[in-house]
Amino acid sequence: MDQDYTAHPQYSRAEHIADAVIHVLGLTFGLAACVSLIIAAWPSHDPLLHLALALYGLGLLAMLGCSALYNLSGHGPWKVIFRRFDHAAIFVIIAGTYTPFMVVVLGDAWGFGLLAFVWGVALAGVALKLFWPNRIDRLSVAAYLLLGWSIVVAAGPLLGAISVPGLVLLIVGGVLYSLGVVFHLWHRLPYQNAIWHAFVLAAAACHFSAVLSEVAIAG
Repeated sequence: MDQDYTAHPQYSRAEHIADAVIHVLGLTFGLAACVSLIIAAWPSHDPLLHLALALYGLGLLAMLGCSALYNLSGHGPWKVIFRRFDHAAIFVIIAGTYTPFMVVVLGDAWGFGLLAFVWGVALAGVALKLFWPNRIDRLSVAAYLLLGWSIVVAAGPLLGAISVPGLVLLIVGGVLYSLGVVFHLWHRLPYQNAIWHAFVLAAAACHFSAVLSEVAIAG
C-alpha cells in the first residue's frame, strides 16, 4: 500500500459537518443537472449530442460521488482506495466537460483533435491515480490546471461558435476552479476543505449552465 496515501487530514466535527452539507448540495445538484440535460436534449435525434452529454453527466456524477465517498467516509483501509477514485474522477470531469463543446459546438478538426488529446491525457491520469498514485501525486494539481486550461489553444474557433454569456460561464468556472486550489492547498485555514469544495461546486454550476444553454438547449 502506498505510504503517502495512508495519512489523511484531520478535521473538527464542525468542519466535517460543513463539508458534508457542501457534498449533499453537490450530489443533489449533480442529479438535478443530469435530469435537466436529459429533458433539454430529449427532442434532439443527434446521437453525438446525446453521447457528449452522457459523458459530461457521468463525469459530473463521478466527481461529486467520488468526492463524497472519500471525504465523508470514516478513517479506515478503504479510505486509501476512495482517495484514488476521488483524484482520478477529477481527470474524468475535465475531459467530460470538454466533450460537449468539442463535439457539438465545434465539431471540426480543432474540436476532435483537442478532444482526443484531452481524453488521452485524462485516461492516462486516471490509470496513474488508480494504480500508481504516488507517481504524479506532487504534480497532480499542476496536471489538473494545465489540462483544464488547454482549451486556450482552441480559443479562436470557440469564440466564433459560442455566445458571449456561454463564454463568460466557461471562463468564470475555470477561474473558480483555479482559485479554489489556493484553499485546497491552504491546510492551516479553518474549514479549508469545505471552502475548496464550495469553489468546486460553484465552478461546476457555471460549467453546467454553459453546457445546458450552449449545447443541450441550442443543440
